[in-house]
Amino acid sequence: MPYETPTPNGPDGTLQVRTAFMVVQHTNGEWEALTDFGKPVTAEHPASVIEMKFGASEVVSDIEASKQSAITAHQLMAMTAQMQQVAQHQSLADKLKL
Repeated sequence: MPYETPTPNGPDGTLQVRTAFMVVQHTNGEWEALTDFGKPVTAEHPASVIEMKFGASEVVSDIEASKQSAITAHQLMAMTAQMQQVAQHQSLADKLKL
């Protein structure tokens, strides 16, 4: 919505875009970004600008949290592998001392 530019339509009136997603708020209050436009959606009311802004920021926040979780999990896996390697070396050193 930042720019009101004409968007070319397909021959059947379909809106032609490069990519698309839809941000919805479920009845339980959770926000979700959808890419499957095959699902029918029934909204209680048209979204206000405030709802659009809040919903988009909630989705971005969730994406950032997921990204941080993935980074943390990767770091933990790497650290676990290093610790296992150190333990194996220590075990080998202990056996050689016997």
